[in-house]
Amino acid sequence: MSAFGGQNTGNCAAAIKSKGDQGMSTLVVDPFAEDNPANAGKNQIRLEDLAYSLVEHSGEAYGQLSVYYRVAGMIPPESRPKK
Repeated sequence: MSAFGGQNTGNCAAAIKSKGDQGMSTLVVDPFAEDNPANAGKNQIRLEDLAYSLVEHSGEAYGQLSVYYRVAGMIPPESRPKK
């Protein structure tokens, strides 16, 4: 994941943009293949698929956190009135 290791989404977007279309099609070691020790460090995935998976995972985690806020009777930060 070092290609996307920035501090914020701006850094990630810049890393993706710097790769270009050809660079995003390159193969990298799938960091999630380590769930199965036999595949650790062996499975490869296209960089664009890895980026998509990370964005999708982040969206799902944000959705879960929003529900937890609501269940606890709080308002999620992004839903709070802007000052």
